[in-house]
Amino acid sequence: MVAINTDILDKYQLGKNTQKNDPAKILQGDFLKLMTEQLKHQDPMKPTDNGEFLGQMAQFSTVSGLKELQGAFTKLANTLQSNQMLMAATLIDKQALVPAETITTTEKGEKVSGAVALPESSANASVDVIDAGGNVIRTLPIKASKDGGAEFTWDGKNADGEEMPPGHYRFQASVALDDKGAVESAPLYLDQKITSISVDQGNISVTAGDGAKYGFADILRIG
Repeated sequence: MVAINTDILDKYQLGKNTQKNDPAKILQGDFLKLMTEQLKHQDPMKPTDNGEFLGQMAQFSTVSGLKELQGAFTKLANTLQSNQMLMAATLIDKQALVPAETITTTEKGEKVSGAVALPESSANASVDVIDAGGNVIRTLPIKASKDGGAEFTWDGKNADGEEMPPGHYRFQASVALDDKGAVESAPLYLDQKITSISVDQGNISVTAGDGAKYGFADILRIG
């Protein structure tokens, strides 16, 4: 790289910063002035090489362009996060399908809705409703839709048609992969009311009616 005359630095006070400025923050105009003065004071017998000069210009432009691009991406990220916060705020007091398997009912015979993510190879599936004592009180048969999802609604009754008291209930999805009895579990979502939202290190989460927190991106459906 071309050696810079220190007399020129003194003239523009670029070598005597008292505020400890970041060298990366030198404006492009200052750079051009510095290079112009250097060309004026160069040794006629040893003129500045054009290739080196253009290389310095290209290097400065590249660094400047990268900083501008980085700034643009930072602004975009902040805008997207703000928009996401606004969207999350609209979820409060709305129903949403969140990845959960347990729920606490507050009324006798209270209905509970949910959905199961089924694999394409599943022949059929079912959801077991389990009470606080670990007893399966009801089995709900479900069928997969074209998009691979399957929704269900428990009417709050056991297998004998009796309304169940308020309390803690767990739901477990079982998927039959073939006609030979091969079974596996499947991801399950429950319909719950969103009570609040929060932000932790840029990550947005929602708190559902059961008191648990869920990632904003984990919500299957709203409403």
